[in-house]
This record gives sequence, C-alpha cells and structure tokens, in this order.
Amino acid sequence: MMTAADFIRWYIQHWEGQLSLDPKDRGNWWNGQLVGSKYGITAAALSSERQTSHITAFDIAGLTEDEAVSIGLAQYYHASGLDKLPWNHVTASVLDKAWGSGPKTAIRLLQGLIGVSPDGVVGDKTIQAYRDWIDKNGEAQAAIIWAKTRENFDLSLHQPRFLKGWNNRTTSYLPDGQWWSAMT
Repeated sequence: MMTAADFIRWYIQHWEGQLSLDPKDRGNWWNGQLVGSKYGITAAALSSERQTSHITAFDIAGLTEDEAVSIGLAQYYHASGLDKLPWNHVTASVLDKAWGSGPKTAIRLLQGLIGVSPDGVVGDKTIQAYRDWIDKNGEAQAAIIWAKTRENFDLSLHQPRFLKGWNNRTTSYLPDGQWWSAMT
C-alpha cells in the first residue's frame, strides 16, 4: 500500500501541477500580494514550514517537489492528526481534501459525516467513530459516501470555475478508479 508520503507525491504529480499565478485562486495571495502557489503549496503553508512571515513570489517559484511532500506530511498529515486514523483509501482522500481545503475543514467534514462533534481535532472519539464507520460501511462504500460529502462541500463554495476540477479529483478516489488499485 502507498504510504502517506507516496500518496502526497502522487496527488501533487497528478493534480497540482507547477507554479500557479491565477489571481482568482484565493490561495495565491499573501499579505495582499499575488505570490502564487506551487504543487498546491500556498504562501501560508510555506510561511508556517519556514517559520517566517516574509514569503515572496520568488520563494514560491523556488519550492521543490520534495519540500512540498515534506510540508504535506508535516502540516496536513501529522500536525492535523490525520496520522492517528487508520491508513486506508478513505483516509487518503481525507488527506487530499485537507490539502485542498485545509486540515480543520476536512476533519470537520469527516466528523460531521461520522457523527462526532465537528471541532476539527482528531481525538479519541473521532478515531473510534471513524473506525466504527469504516467497519459498518466497508472501505469502498465509505469512500463513496465521503466523496459525496466532498462534492457537497465543494458545491457550497460557489466557485464554478474550479468545480469541474474538484469533482474530477474527488471521483478519482472512488473504488472503480485506477488510483484505488494503485493505492493497494
């Protein structure tokens, strides 16, 4: 099975692309300046990783894929608490959603789905409820249910320009997709 680091590298290569300077993407702005994002890493994430508030377009452009994977593991998997959940196809898709919408948002969405108070923190109640939910539904059905939650959230953002890409990304994690067998 892919490790979390392998998975992060995979979705960077398949979904994130290189440098983005799209002014309509809110993640490309930092302190009122269009600095861009690269491999899905925003200035906010890079600022946190490098422990500096001074991030420029040059810093973003110079980001390497290895550094992006490292940031993904540190900030979106370990620091968020997602590493406490059993590693499976659904957890991987939750990690991907954390990458795109922020860890607390992804965790709150998951918590609401599994019947835990949505506080954005992966604690003992969330871990147990998640395990029970996966056991009850099976991993494949749970992935389908989670995908619908992702899609509904994305619709609620009212950003039609990005919706098709978000939907393609979400459906790529379903059991009938190529990724499902590659993850195993």
